[in-house]
Amino acid sequence: MTHTLTVNGEQISLIKEAVLLAAADVPPNVRPQRHGVLVGSVLWAPKDLLRTVIGSEDLGNVDSPRAMKAFNALGFQTFTETVYTEDGLPFVHPQNRLRPTEETRS
Repeated sequence: MTHTLTVNGEQISLIKEAVLLAAADVPPNVRPQRHGVLVGSVLWAPKDLLRTVIGSEDLGNVDSPRAMKAFNALGFQTFTETVYTEDGLPFVHPQNRLRPTEETRS
């Protein structure tokens, strides 16, 4: 799965597998506050994840909602207004949880 995003006037192709690999190599630099992207079992701040994936600190005009939209297009679960449980885990409202896909009946 691929999504194209413009960063500083340059078209960047984000590939889901590359996001998974980049996120597996390093832990997040910051704890998400308002927005979050779930990669595996780790919650990332969208811009922190984008910086990690593209290998650049300069994101130009890309804000968190725009980065989040790109990751959502790749199939990652995204969150706004991240709230944490007593265990330090992100709270996901039941209506925003991923639903298992229903198997096709023959």
